[in-house]
Amino acid sequence: MALPPAFLDEIKDQVSVSSIVGRKVKLTKKGREFLGLCPFHNEKTPSFTVNDEKGFYHCFGCGAHGNVINFLTDCEKMPFMEAVEHLASIAGLKMPENNRQNPVQDNRHKMLLDIMEKACLFFQKHLFSENGAQAREYLKSRGITGAVAKEFRLGYAPSGSKLVEFFKSQNIAFAPLKELGLIAPNNGRDGFHDYFYDRVMFPILDRRRRVIGFGGRLMHKGEPKYLNSPDTALFHKGEQLYALPNALETIRKSNSALIVEGYMDVIALHSAGFTSAVAPLGTAFTENQLQLLWKECDEPIICFDGDRAGRKASSRALLRALPLLSAGKSLQFIFLPDPFDPDDMIRKKSPEAFQEAITSAKSLFYAFWNMLLENRSVDTPERKAKLEQEATELIEKIKDERIRSYYLKAIKKELWQLEKEKKKKPLSFNDAQSILKPQKNSIEGRMLLSYLLCYPHIAQNFIEEIASVNLNEPMLQNIKEKLLERLFENPDINQEELEEAVFEDFDGLKLPEIEMLKKADKTQEEINNDILHWLHIYQIRSLQEECQNKVKEYNQTGNETLWREIQQIKQELASFSMPE
Repeated sequence: MALPPAFLDEIKDQVSVSSIVGRKVKLTKKGREFLGLCPFHNEKTPSFTVNDEKGFYHCFGCGAHGNVINFLTDCEKMPFMEAVEHLASIAGLKMPENNRQNPVQDNRHKMLLDIMEKACLFFQKHLFSENGAQAREYLKSRGITGAVAKEFRLGYAPSGSKLVEFFKSQNIAFAPLKELGLIAPNNGRDGFHDYFYDRVMFPILDRRRRVIGFGGRLMHKGEPKYLNSPDTALFHKGEQLYALPNALETIRKSNSALIVEGYMDVIALHSAGFTSAVAPLGTAFTENQLQLLWKECDEPIICFDGDRAGRKASSRALLRALPLLSAGKSLQFIFLPDPFDPDDMIRKKSPEAFQEAITSAKSLFYAFWNMLLENRSVDTPERKAKLEQEATELIEKIKDERIRSYYLKAIKKELWQLEKEKKKKPLSFNDAQSILKPQKNSIEGRMLLSYLLCYPHIAQNFIEEIASVNLNEPMLQNIKEKLLERLFENPDINQEELEEAVFEDFDGLKLPEIEMLKKADKTQEEINNDILHWLHIYQIRSLQEECQNKVKEYNQTGNETLWREIQQIKQELASFSMPE
């Protein structure tokens, strides 16, 4: 009996060719493909390739070619049904009860895919047409080049029901277009209009890179800003991830995936080299999407927006994951500063800053515990008991007995640690400053400015660090800003020109430290070390001030998260040695 093609397609999507071929053939990664000795004929030079993205193997020597099912039937000599059952068990799929083929249904499935491909090409064409100018400008403003737009097959849905007109000219019936969510009936009158119009279009592809749905970003004011295809015979929002086909190779190679909120975040991250990024499709991150990623990697990383909504979405994802945890399968979390999202981190900070956030991703248990502590006090036995009760109730939802046991032990340990830390409270401002005593920074600020002015070509190596320093005294801060402004305008300006340009605005005022440095005979290494010395001091001062503020807030609120942050700052301060 023949099996439904849709079921066979799902098996091919879920089980990579390389994972099956690799059991028999030693494969070596070459670009996007794998290379090895052909198992179908004797050869000494590898000519056998496996392409997971396209889902096939091919031998350039003997011509052997096929998909993952063919490999088991042709190479392993496994009966067809046995091969399918074996692969279905690997994919976690249940064999269909009715195995009779339905040619009409199969042809309809192909027809729907063909319509979606035509729609995608239509949107792509209009993005690069005259009426797509505004959409192209928007994409350009978000740092998306034409090459990136083509890689992700971005498009533009014009106004005026142009898609309805296009498919009418193609003699394609409106019924499947409506079923696919491409058109909608007019309100109160006959006919149809485009479901998407005046929107930048983001095609959603399945693992075989076939178009199954769309997301659209509105170009004019209105709601909803983002609109997704409705669920259809091809597309189910909760079971797909945006850009998964683009990310699969990196996910498998790195054993990690980045889960972000939106289409633009994904594209920005891929453009910056973070090619394991995917996103849910306008819905909360679902159990099915998590299971989909767990088949490819062990601990996907949630990196939602840093605002309140993003943190709530992270908490929801955490709670959905709890019952599903198993040995080696979990989540990690990145908590960006409010109001940053991943796209902001790349464009307004740097790819290096985002990589640092990835490196410091937190475990699911860390996120779980801090979620429980957020905005609550546990300074009485009753409140602590309430915390323990809530934690235990959530942990009981974990189905894996071993993991549930470990979580309960970890919670006991954290509660004990809270009790231990309570004995040290309340904190005082003196406690926050016990490691290093703060000093007035007037002299330090004057010295830093003097080095910047006397050695502008050397100091420019530290210009970003100097720009971030707050000198507190208005006069010194104004001089610093004037110095930096002149250096940005003319990086080749010499010391005399810089001094004259800056101090003419301060009624002849000059820093005595400048004259002292002019008389000093310092090497470039000494100058570098001196500048680092003063910057080092400011780094310490900044941490001390942050610690003071958090201590004050903690004493007012009793927030346990603040207590932990204070301890972390104190540890960081302890790692410094105050320059003499």
